[in-house]
Amino acid sequence: MKPLAIWIAVVAVVFGGYALVASLLRETEQVFVVVDTSFFTEAKEPEVRRELDRIDDRDRSEFALATVRDRGGAALVHGWQDDLTLGGFQAFGPCSFVGIDQFPEASEADERILITTSASCDPTALTDWTIITLDD
Repeated sequence: MKPLAIWIAVVAVVFGGYALVASLLRETEQVFVVVDTSFFTEAKEPEVRRELDRIDDRDRSEFALATVRDRGGAALVHGWQDDLTLGGFQAFGPCSFVGIDQFPEASEADERILITTSASCDPTALTDWTIITLDD
């Protein structure tokens, strides 16, 4: 029994050490998040904030956040940082995804995420984006 216990301890230490080193050497992922702040998402503000919190819970990630609306185009809320911070939620006009990828953060990102609703603009033209649709 004693050799089996020693073997199990050695295997646990080796795999534990490997997991620790792999975790420490992992690169930071950059995630660019865009929130649709058109009138269609105004009633979904709590869900938007919940989704941002869920995305923000990722380990070893840094986030840039922008909002998109019609008249003002897309607006950068903040550049790369450890937390997603939306601040005030001001719904404005109909939606448009024009200029959504105008920011350097959009091209630098490892992942690009759009938070919207199905009643809003059609996001099918956004290739290589993760689309999160908030609906009832």
